[in-house]
Amino acid sequence: MSGIKSFEVSDPVNHSLQGFALANPSLTLVPGEKIIFRKTDKNKVGLIAGGGTGHEPTHAGFVGKGGLSAAVCGEIFASPSTKQILNAIQLVAKNSSSVLLIVKNYTGDVLHFGLSAERARALGIDCRVMTVTDDVAVGREKGGMVGRRALAGTVLVHKSLGAFSEKYSEKYGIEGTEKAAHIVNNHLVSINSSLDHCKVPGRKFETELNSNEMELGMGIHNEPGVHVLGPIPSTEELIERQMLPKMLDPHDKDRHFVEFGKDDEVLLLVNNLGGVSNFIISAIASITVDLLKKIYGIEPVQVITGTVMTSFNGNGFGLTLLNVSGASKELKSHFSEINSVLDLINAPTDAPGWPVTSVPGAKGPSFDEDLFTKDVKVKDAGAYNYDNFSQWMKAGAKAVVEAEPHITSLDSKVGDGDCGYTLVAGVNGITGSLSKLSRKSLSEAAAQISDVIESSMGGTSGGLYSILISGFSHGLIRASNSENVPVTPELTAKAFDIALETLYKYTKARPGASTMIDALEPFIKEFSASKDFNKAVAAAEEGAKATAGREAKFGRASYVGDSSNVEDPGAMGLVAFMKGVQLAYNS
Repeated sequence: MSGIKSFEVSDPVNHSLQGFALANPSLTLVPGEKIIFRKTDKNKVGLIAGGGTGHEPTHAGFVGKGGLSAAVCGEIFASPSTKQILNAIQLVAKNSSSVLLIVKNYTGDVLHFGLSAERARALGIDCRVMTVTDDVAVGREKGGMVGRRALAGTVLVHKSLGAFSEKYSEKYGIEGTEKAAHIVNNHLVSINSSLDHCKVPGRKFETELNSNEMELGMGIHNEPGVHVLGPIPSTEELIERQMLPKMLDPHDKDRHFVEFGKDDEVLLLVNNLGGVSNFIISAIASITVDLLKKIYGIEPVQVITGTVMTSFNGNGFGLTLLNVSGASKELKSHFSEINSVLDLINAPTDAPGWPVTSVPGAKGPSFDEDLFTKDVKVKDAGAYNYDNFSQWMKAGAKAVVEAEPHITSLDSKVGDGDCGYTLVAGVNGITGSLSKLSRKSLSEAAAQISDVIESSMGGTSGGLYSILISGFSHGLIRASNSENVPVTPELTAKAFDIALETLYKYTKARPGASTMIDALEPFIKEFSASKDFNKAVAAAEEGAKATAGREAKFGRASYVGDSSNVEDPGAMGLVAFMKGVQLAYNS
């Protein structure tokens, strides 16, 4: 990944914190110290987390009632100073019974937060430190005395401890709060994977990976992973063969940190390292749940997805598993009021970075399958030769598939580059449904194709073609007076006229606007006049090619600065289909 682009801003850390405070007025920023804090309760344990910036929404995003009391932020990927941390401790201690520091297991953070806690105790503040260690990529052998790093499991510690402090710290004090933190941490495993390193603001993007390599076991500070994988495996293979085994394989003694039994309740967190779309993160969650159930007999009781612990725009994701049963049993043995760690994780919070809005037990409504339309039914009109029609559709589909690269190239210049793929999806939908089409009447077959087109193509194109073909079906019924008479060129021409009339009710596009209408209307008008399919196809091709001399007025191409020298991809796609049909029609 060379020459990666990113937005650069001046003084990024301070501006980011100031912007965060502006967007979250219940929180206060101490600008010079880079501390974000909230109102706290004098009788409860205060919670402080922190570290280098670049992991947003961690840490400041988890400050809120039912979450952290404060976050103290360092420069990019750098621990805050002991002075900053000590100031945060004193700020929180003023309105808390004591202070627990939740620290990620990185050398700088451990040293600075540890030293700050020692200095705080010298000032008479009851301050403790607990260290999060959930990474399994670095095993016991390589981790040595340093131990495991902290990854996205950190936010589950933040959240559960925030709820514990809110509900129980007045009774159990800082000793109990610290104990609860270690219990949750000791039942966590996490691992990251990424297609490349992230782009750090103000620095040149650097990577040693080529375009067909990725890294497994990356941390959150742009450090290399423990393994380079190449060629890049599929996401399913990556999760199944690389990530889950390192979290769950009991035979891997170097990395087997937490025992997971088939009867254990498990929480799955899928974390976006910053540069992956929400679409893919949701897909990863589904894939991971399927693999957990299939291979390990584990069916998560709760799934959390979101962007909680980032590495700027890191093009990767992390998986975290919490053994809910193990953590809950241990918590219950020390704190009789707690039935499950999920009660802590799902307790209310106003921390802006917490992604959970719907928790287990709050199930969506049921529905009645009988409400849904399953089969398309219309009046029979237009007895037709199914075998010939089927061959025409296959030939048209083949032509579109062959023309896809050219159509996509055109759309990449004047649209969003998906026109070719959309048309291929539509024609594949048609050919895939041919065996299910009505053989009795063309009106019913067309109505069925209309339904297939809408679901297989989607978007504007799918809607327009679905309306057109539905109009053609209705046109056959109207033109034949609802009688199932044989299809003739005259009946077809009348049905085409009605189809175009129907389409024009729902789009203002007309010839000259550089859309598929520039090919469609000339085709229909020529066929209506001459009843000659070959002449109609020629008229459609002439209309489509003429779009290269006009500015687009509809669709995404209308937003392009200059589309006048490019043929409309939708029009060319329609012509490709017609010419394919033409080959079969004339054979």
